[in-house]
Amino acid sequence: MKKLLLVLLIFLCILAFPYEKAKAARQQKGRAISLRVLQKIAKKCVSKQKCPYNLLYLCGIKKVLGYVIDEKNKDIILIGIVDETSPPLYLDDFVVALRNAYFKYAKLIGYVYYYSNPGCSIDPDSKVLKKLDKIGKKIYSYTSLEEIQDLLKNWHKVCHEPQKVSVFGIPFDTHFAKVMVEADYYMKRIVDGSVNLKIKGFKSLTDIIFDIIRKDITQGKPPSVPINFMNRFWFYPGEIKFHESKGIAYITQVEVRLLTEEQFLTRRGEIRGKGKANPLAEKFARSFTAKYSEIAKIKPIYAELEGLFRFVALAKLMKFKDVILESGLSLDYLLEEYPVKRVPVNRKLPGISNVKDFIYKKEFTGGYRKFYFCIPSCGGVSIDIKVDSHMIIKDNTGKLFKLKKLILKTRPSFEALFWDFLLKDEFGKFL
Repeated sequence: MKKLLLVLLIFLCILAFPYEKAKAARQQKGRAISLRVLQKIAKKCVSKQKCPYNLLYLCGIKKVLGYVIDEKNKDIILIGIVDETSPPLYLDDFVVALRNAYFKYAKLIGYVYYYSNPGCSIDPDSKVLKKLDKIGKKIYSYTSLEEIQDLLKNWHKVCHEPQKVSVFGIPFDTHFAKVMVEADYYMKRIVDGSVNLKIKGFKSLTDIIFDIIRKDITQGKPPSVPINFMNRFWFYPGEIKFHESKGIAYITQVEVRLLTEEQFLTRRGEIRGKGKANPLAEKFARSFTAKYSEIAKIKPIYAELEGLFRFVALAKLMKFKDVILESGLSLDYLLEEYPVKRVPVNRKLPGISNVKDFIYKKEFTGGYRKFYFCIPSCGGVSIDIKVDSHMIIKDNTGKLFKLKKLILKTRPSFEALFWDFLLKDEFGKFL
């Protein structure tokens, strides 16, 4: 009897383990941050030039989810997820997004304020593009392998000439700007195949074109796609959705999309957009967007970029809903006085180039022929981040209001900077 009982207990433990594991997987640790207390601490520590880590990195939140209004304490509570696998979020980035949303960076020219969404671009000089255009035409007209190799050396040299970096809507030398520029710059390497992320079903634009050309040549056909075309790529917000209930707003979706437009060089050497996308470039952009979360896991800079998108979306929602007035909390210190740390950002970056080639040997009676093909790639990209409209869905299930009550109930004290709560199964709809 004792032996049978022991076996039964072991069997029950084995069954219970996956249940508990699955239950834990459906629950995430949420974290709440008091902006009232955060401002209070920041005022004191900034003057001493010694602020705690928790303050500077938003108390370990890795993904911002929304806000809760604490009417009783006249407070705004930021809520987010704690995830050890994601890069940190910076208080400075949130402050920059907040100031942009409240037009603190708008420039007064004459009697008019000019506002810009946060953004950046990395642009090659038009003279460089004219040089590359001439070299490119020669490459495709020459037949000597040695001549082509010499031209490609020249191509790389010209292509690596410095490109101008521009930042819009926010101060240049900030961590916010640095993330945008780095994400933009590295994206060019992904476009032209300079790096291989080894993601199943994802190819660079160069590889997409190259595969088509190689297939055409091996089948004895002329190339069916143009090689000498220029595209602009930029990140842009896709679907942005919020759910809200009384005193709580929750981000349900902030999509980062990669967009593209084909460009051309005028006779005057000016870059102009065609108003439409090259089909192959568009295919790449759609693939990049679809694989964004996978790309972000391999290159954390894109997780950081998504974090900026979420900050901007949240800040603009707070402005749209007039949360400061509703809460009774003044955010003047964050909006006006808090010193955002200076982070140097390059004004110029070297251009990026990549050449992909193959030699196809075709034999015939009396000899053979060699085909040499190359797809040189170079150029800048730009980011245009705009969040100017929001889709706000009223929560009629009562779940969000219940979440608000849970967050306020678990607050340990009036002076607590942050505290944790469980995002249980019942809130899963909003994750």
